[in-house]
Amino acid sequence: MNRTESERLRRATERLVDGQREALEVLRRALDGEAPAEDALGDLEDILEGALEDARSILGMEEGDQA
Repeated sequence: MNRTESERLRRATERLVDGQREALEVLRRALDGEAPAEDALGDLEDILEGALEDARSILGMEEGDQA
């Protein structure tokens, strides 16, 4: 793996971890009653799909490509 590939993998991993952190915060707020569960589910989907799309973009992958 060359330096460029390594850097892209690091950035993609960071984006996925950030998405997971955002999702956990949404779950915490929903469980604490600070946000309706229905809203939280939509937010979770948006956050996780966005993180996945961003990571794929960073890695230069297309929608149907497998990691």
